[in-house]
Amino acid sequence: MAPDFTLKTLDGPEIALSQLKGKVVLLDFWATWCGPCRESTPHLIQLYKTHHENGFELIGMSVDKGDEKVVRNFVHSMDIPYPIVIAPEELVRNYRVTGIPTTFLIDKEGKIRERTAGFSSTIAQQMTAKVADLISEK
Repeated sequence: MAPDFTLKTLDGPEIALSQLKGKVVLLDFWATWCGPCRESTPHLIQLYKTHHENGFELIGMSVDKGDEKVVRNFVHSMDIPYPIVIAPEELVRNYRVTGIPTTFLIDKEGKIRERTAGFSSTIAQQMTAKVADLISEK
């Protein structure tokens, strides 16, 4: 099972993983200074826009240290529509994230179905297919 958390989003409201049961959730651990993370952002935005209405949630888990303004500016400049949180170190450890970007695909029951480190066009295609598969599962 995916470790639960309740965190405040950059926009203000809290988001809890346990409240998203019944939805397919993608957690994206990333940072503003990470090249592959920046490269993956347009793909994640498209994935979110395509599947959000069908029960898909994406949460950006920023591991940036220090000034939150840097993260806010990046989110604003990329026009990221999905919720972004600053991931506390304890949560990063709970998910055993050792490099970024790392994504976790969580099914409607709250189980981690896929852990992916890095980003490439192949990973993007696989991620898109897996999200669609999980959404269609009963």
